[in-house]
Amino acid sequence: MDLPLYMICLNAFVAVLILLTMLGLLMSAITHLFPAQKPVARAPMMAAISMVVSQLYPGARVTRIEEINPLEKR
Repeated sequence: MDLPLYMICLNAFVAVLILLTMLGLLMSAITHLFPAQKPVARAPMMAAISMVVSQLYPGARVTRIEEINPLEKR
């Protein structure tokens, strides 16, 4: 007995939906178990920024460096 085309498409859609749900749950679990760590070495980054600023703008100096979080509202 042959299955109608709409049933084949529905089965494929449900299979993909289940697979994507499982992958989403797996990724969520992994990110909760192993959260991203902030970089520890800030001094080399600040030195690099100061060097680039002094090369691009001779005589200028960096007085304050602030990190901007793009997810925060100002």
